[in-house]
Amino acid sequence: MEVSCHCGNITLKANYKPEEVGECNCSICRRYAASWAYYPPQEVVISFAKEKSIFYIWGDKEVEFHRCHLCGCITHYKTTPQCASQIIAINMKMADTELLQSIPVRKIDGAQY
Repeated sequence: MEVSCHCGNITLKANYKPEEVGECNCSICRRYAASWAYYPPQEVVISFAKEKSIFYIWGDKEVEFHRCHLCGCITHYKTTPQCASQIIAINMKMADTELLQSIPVRKIDGAQY
């Protein structure tokens, strides 16, 4: 499975399609309107054509939200060493519509935390 940002600068590859995507309603995810597919870091290859992604980190400093510096698409997030779990979450809104529609959605109530 492969997805990329709008301009094609950032590409993320995983060996398999996610079983589900998570849509979180926390203060940042609801603003990004992302559908996250969660992977162990060693199962995702992130590449760039022209410029590396830039990231935003806030609050508890556990998660870096990455975006393409050229087109602005939110591409993924990854957890930092401050987080107990090591995860790369791919924003599946970058996938082809047919692929995204074939994956079940799990609603996550992140606003309660």
